[in-house]
Amino acid sequence: RNNPHRCPPCVRWKDFGDVETWDELVAKAMQRAKSGMKWARSSSESVQNNVKILCNEKNPRAVSLAKTSIRNAGVNAIVSLGEGDCSDWDLGGEDSADDRDILEGRTMFVCNPPWGLRLTEDIDESWVSLREFLRREAGGCESWVLSGNKDLTKILRMKKSRTVVVKTADEDLRWLQYHIFQKREVSSEQLSCKTY
Repeated sequence: RNNPHRCPPCVRWKDFGDVETWDELVAKAMQRAKSGMKWARSSSESVQNNVKILCNEKNPRAVSLAKTSIRNAGVNAIVSLGEGDCSDWDLGGEDSADDRDILEGRTMFVCNPPWGLRLTEDIDESWVSLREFLRREAGGCESWVLSGNKDLTKILRMKKSRTVVVKTADEDLRWLQYHIFQKREVSSEQLSCKTY
């Protein structure tokens, strides 16, 4: 298989003159990737694989592209892909901890909801679905949400922990980190003690 990193655009820049260093960096990165995949596929006492990546996508064309990418990357053993609205995606968030597909403190949700550049239909509904999903399923975890529209992020009604600015093409984007706290159950005794 051809190495896709052999001739990246930077190698063709006029002031780029060190192909040997680039080749060394690529070789080291590929070795780290092999070691990382070996670890990811290995098991520990409590989990089948050290890494489990769960994906969900609503757009059928994006699902097809993602399936091809997962297969080509050789990560089928650790990546599973669902199709549909995230508000319908059930990871066992309201069930007992034993049935959950996520591990509190070790699970990260990474989301790229539509924010108006390419996808323009049902944008608000997508963000509402994401909010419902994160509140239901992601208690005790963190989420990173990519957005190019700060007004849409208000729909989440969550306080961000961190912002990382990303410039891509002509777009100023933000990776927004959220820590999602577990829901606290309020006992009937606590409710009766409230003073008005």
